[in-house]
Amino acid sequence: MTLTHLLVLLLVGALAGLIGERLVSRGMPGGVVGAIVAGLVGAWLMVDILHLVLAPKLSLGGIPIISAILGAAIVVLLFSLVAGRGAFGTRGWRRF
Repeated sequence: MTLTHLLVLLLVGALAGLIGERLVSRGMPGGVVGAIVAGLVGAWLMVDILHLVLAPKLSLGGIPIISAILGAAIVVLLFSLVAGRGAFGTRGWRRF
């Protein structure tokens, strides 16, 4: 893995995570780092575990963007359901 490939992975993870957070109107704890983790985990779940690739032509660094965004939204939603809103205060993790 080259430095360029790692930077592309982090960029795609951040993009997918931030869009995924906005789709479900929740935020991950940890801010941008949490969004990157959600994006990478979501992309991994969608592509490698579920083998669900939407729009394979629209990819960056070998990661399908649409699948990564959808996977990140699922990860954020599942995390918010498991952790519950009370774990992070009365307002939850919403950043807006």
